[in-house]
Amino acid sequence: MEQNRNNENRKAFDFDEEWDVEKILQERWEKEQGRALPQEPERVIPQVPVQPEYQPMPEQPEHPQRAPRATNANRKKKSRVNLRGWAIVIGGAVLILALLIGLICLIVNAVGGSDEPDKAVEMTEATEETLPREERIADILNRADFVAAGYDYDAAIAILKEYGADWQAQSELSSANDRYLAEQAKLVRYEDTTQITHIFFHSLIVDTDRAFDGDDKETGYNQYMATVTEFNRILEELYKRDFVLVRIHDIVKVEKDETGKEVYKQGDIYLPPGKQPIVISQDDVNFYEYMVDGDGDREPDALGDGFANRIVIGADGYPTCEYITADNQKLQGDYDMAPILESFVQKHPDFSYRGARGILALTGYEGVFGYKTHPQWKDILGEKAYNEEVQKAREVTKCLKEHGWEIACHSYAHFGYGYNSAEDICADVQKWEDQVQPIVGDSDIFIYPYGSDIAGIEAYEGAKYEAMYQAGYRFFCNVDGSTPYWVQIHDDYVRQGRRNIDGYRMFWGPELLDDLFNVDEIWDKARPETVPSIV
Repeated sequence: MEQNRNNENRKAFDFDEEWDVEKILQERWEKEQGRALPQEPERVIPQVPVQPEYQPMPEQPEHPQRAPRATNANRKKKSRVNLRGWAIVIGGAVLILALLIGLICLIVNAVGGSDEPDKAVEMTEATEETLPREERIADILNRADFVAAGYDYDAAIAILKEYGADWQAQSELSSANDRYLAEQAKLVRYEDTTQITHIFFHSLIVDTDRAFDGDDKETGYNQYMATVTEFNRILEELYKRDFVLVRIHDIVKVEKDETGKEVYKQGDIYLPPGKQPIVISQDDVNFYEYMVDGDGDREPDALGDGFANRIVIGADGYPTCEYITADNQKLQGDYDMAPILESFVQKHPDFSYRGARGILALTGYEGVFGYKTHPQWKDILGEKAYNEEVQKAREVTKCLKEHGWEIACHSYAHFGYGYNSAEDICADVQKWEDQVQPIVGDSDIFIYPYGSDIAGIEAYEGAKYEAMYQAGYRFFCNVDGSTPYWVQIHDDYVRQGRRNIDGYRMFWGPELLDDLFNVDEIWDKARPETVPSIV
């Protein structure tokens, strides 16, 4: 049902051009003979400018190097004006005059001038000794404590050092340093990173009255979506059960084997005893028109089905969402996963391992993050307005990444890779690279639409894998809601099963979620009483 709905909504965006699939495949397969694994993406931590340590100026020679003096034998007989000497004399006179003028001004101020300069000096000295120091230390401690709460004690200590060379002489900072080191010593390495669960959501329902209004879309929303109320309850329960967000990249690290080849090995995640790593992702973070446009003009409106309609950057610099209420008010706030989770981490920084957030998976056939970035919008909006949409989407991408979010490819056209050909996959990947990648940047994470993997439990091989590998994908996520975790770490790539958290799973398989939460405590009573079966 979901696939038919997505196919129907894609019709207005289908391209007419033909893709030279054989040529694309050939170019990809010839692109690299030897395949080196990319390094793990750099971890994003809060932007904290670190002052460089004091570097003394290099010692200067006692006398500058001079040109050799001329002897009587090589001096010219014809006398000439000594310009250099006159320049020195004039410069000295000017300097003496400037000093005299300055001295006169000082005498005048001392005798009859205002006493304001003296007050300014007093205020500056007093401020440096009291309030600025306290405020500065308070700011440093506030930022360092937040980072340390996320188990990144080295980064927290680096923030303490921003105070300057004598930072350890400040009792507050020295005490914080000792505290961080003591907490760091308690961390233990998570024993097996193949035992890390991964849960995922679709767009969250904000207004249940509009989503569950009895129309032909109600069933799909009921089966595949969670509500904002349910998501908030789930986060609280995960936190109580000592789950901690990690990045999918934290599962592995890159090492060299005995031949010198770079391969993936289990990663090093250090947490307090009893804490459990968890990966969270969200599919279709595109805010499709069928969800937000109720009158058919391709713009979000009050007749939509009660979802957020785009991610925007809030006044505080954090990602948030735009949402149109049933009475046509345009609001900004925590109306989807990204801002809700962001607010939760600000309240509970220990829920995030070293700044980790979640993975946002995007398709391309209808733009990204709710912006009109599909090329066909250029003709509809005009080039200037279209470029503004693209630029806004890029700014949102930058904001998300700065706050620890990762972007994944969810295919371009949202079709099942498992039951389509290598040629179709290659063409789809190429469209993503041409239209979405320039906006959201490179990604090595691929999340299969419908969970349709290109293989079973056996290792990847063949044309489909080659097409995706050569496109840069190294982390592949399918859907497996039957077990708490499913992770494969191969030399060249990583696979992880994801567990769908939605109405269907909570209604038809609540016992499969017992390790995460009690469904009876999570269930939003605004839902219809029954969730129709998918099979």
